[in-house]
Amino acid sequence: MRYTYLLIDIATIAVPLVYSFDAKMRFYKKWKYYLPALIITALFFLVWDYFKTRYGVWSFNDKYIIGIRALGMPLEEYLFFIVVPYACTFIYESLAHRWPRRIFPDITKYYARVAGLLLLIASFFFLHQAYTFSVFFILGLVLPISTFILTGDKLDRFIQMYLISLVPMFIVNGLLTYLPVVLYDDTQNFGLRIGTIPVEDFLYSAILLLMNITIYESILSRQKE
Repeated sequence: MRYTYLLIDIATIAVPLVYSFDAKMRFYKKWKYYLPALIITALFFLVWDYFKTRYGVWSFNDKYIIGIRALGMPLEEYLFFIVVPYACTFIYESLAHRWPRRIFPDITKYYARVAGLLLLIASFFFLHQAYTFSVFFILGLVLPISTFILTGDKLDRFIQMYLISLVPMFIVNGLLTYLPVVLYDDTQNFGLRIGTIPVEDFLYSAILLLMNITIYESILSRQKE
């Protein structure tokens, strides 16, 4: 069905958008701080996505998109970089209001920095696989940098949010890769999938959410100062 990808986008954001006006959370009052983070992150990913699409790292199945394209990418893909970060940021904010408990120790930030270094080193073993190399390399940079802004309970909350987001991710990305809406050139990735989802997608998601939340928290911190 041509509206499949569009309906997936709408379903992703529908509940978080409605509950953004919840009397306890009132996330809508933070939109002025959040929207710049959303836009900056979306622009970065759209440029990245443009080159991956142009060089055939992935493509889109015309059976499941409405057919409106810009720079070779369907409208639904542009919406993806709005609805997914928004929905996950809603989870992040919900945890602050409904589950303000820490699970991970302060030392976690050092594990994250070591993991970032290992990802950077590992990325150079995959120079021949564009998708694998790019997610390893970019996450290797973004992960340690983010720990200087997402400190203490913020980093803890981000990890909780990311783990929770894996549930809807299996549904959304599962549909996108099972139908498939998105077609991957498996010579450009590691070739390992969880269900129908390439393992790189989980790192891709981590980068998307890390950039989004890190910039958002940076803006909030400046406003408080």
